[in-house]
Amino acid sequence: MAEIQYLFFDLGNVILPFDHALAAARIADAIDASPSSVIEWIFDSGLQQAFECGEVNQQVFCERFSKMSDSNLDHDFLIHTISDIFSLNRELIPLIAQLRTVNFSIGILSNTCIAHWEFALARFPILNELFSDFILSFKIGSMKPDALIYEKALAIAAVEPSKCLFVDDRLENVEGARALGWEAVQYQSVRKLASDLRRRGVKFNF
Repeated sequence: MAEIQYLFFDLGNVILPFDHALAAARIADAIDASPSSVIEWIFDSGLQQAFECGEVNQQVFCERFSKMSDSNLDHDFLIHTISDIFSLNRELIPLIAQLRTVNFSIGILSNTCIAHWEFALARFPILNELFSDFILSFKIGSMKPDALIYEKALAIAAVEPSKCLFVDDRLENVEGARALGWEAVQYQSVRKLASDLRRRGVKFNF
């Protein structure tokens, strides 16, 4: 097994657990609709995916939602509400901090939209303190598990694929990385991740 030289973490449900149902309930209450309808308008329609790919900006996102929902929801409220769904995985932060302590190169590789990313940076400034690089779908125009976003990440890491390790909660994204020759593990718990890293030769104090 090649020596791991760079480690990428997914953002959502790894570093920042989230719950879309919270946003759906708040939005539904504001426009007198059902949460399931909100989920349909944002996710089932492909609107959120277009947002995360950078195909639409915040203005267009809000306009399309208003049209589908036949509502005139305040744009700032909508953007804030769809973003105010995250918490910090405080159990994981010490592990990441220890990787930084031993000067291990770490970055974030995430499917996310500009609204979620700006909210996360403002709410959790520790992200800028811990991570060196940010490979984000809305900037790249590609989402995991598409090959392009991994290729962009690897170019930033500047290592061979076998020396790059990726941690993601979704198996299809893990398999997408492995298909390109990366090492990759599915996140289940901090304890399991620490074991997975050590088994792959990552040396750190945790």
